[in-house]
Amino acid sequence: MRGLQLSLNKTQKLRLERALEQLESLSSKSNSDASVTVADNISVDCEDAILKGHGTTELDGRVVATLCGVVERVNKLVYVRALRARYKPDIGDIIVGRVIEVAPKRWRLEINFSQDAVLMLSSMNLPDGIQRRRTAIDELNMRSIFEENDVICVS
Repeated sequence: MRGLQLSLNKTQKLRLERALEQLESLSSKSNSDASVTVADNISVDCEDAILKGHGTTELDGRVVATLCGVVERVNKLVYVRALRARYKPDIGDIIVGRVIEVAPKRWRLEINFSQDAVLMLSSMNLPDGIQRRRTAIDELNMRSIFEENDVICVS
């Protein structure tokens, strides 16, 4: 690592080498400052006021990375995007989830994110395939469609 010496065991050295290889593949060739490891200096223009974001800290008047990742800059905000992060689904993504609760007019899904997803009964295509308003009978029959611990694919 650049300027910082740590005693690492064999497994840690292997993981560090893999992380550095992944960093190099993520960072562009034209911007050699894009990838950083822990304790690397992040070059910033001292004349401009900057906002230190996630993965950065100030140490002796310098901005230093606290994560291994890629430096991202948005206007005055400087942050480090970590190599490994939890998946954050966007609108339109196809996700796989496990039904954890059948609630009135909705199913709660565990999708390995910080929050659970909700699948509304009104957004489902009913088994008979007819487009119609959802009734109280449909709500009572929700468990016949999906019940707890069912794994489903939703878009």
